[in-house]
Amino acid sequence: MNKINESLEHLLGFEKKYCTSSKLANSQIVYWQYKILGNRSLKDHIPEIDEWMHHYEQFLNDGGDPYLLKQGGSFLGQEF
Repeated sequence: MNKINESLEHLLGFEKKYCTSSKLANSQIVYWQYKILGNRSLKDHIPEIDEWMHHYEQFLNDGGDPYLLKQGGSFLGQEF
């Protein structure tokens, strides 16, 4: 659980820093765009994206639930 919390702290920091645009809703969407769909243009706008994705993958590998990520008091990804 400690590893999950550590990764979660990093993820929340990245989301606060980069998720102010409606196009970048949260870590889960950025992960899908960058890692799954291969949208490498995100790296031009988010220089730390590889570190961000590393922490997101670590979070998932350690048993973290993407719905634990909150921003602005609401669950991210609730529209999915």
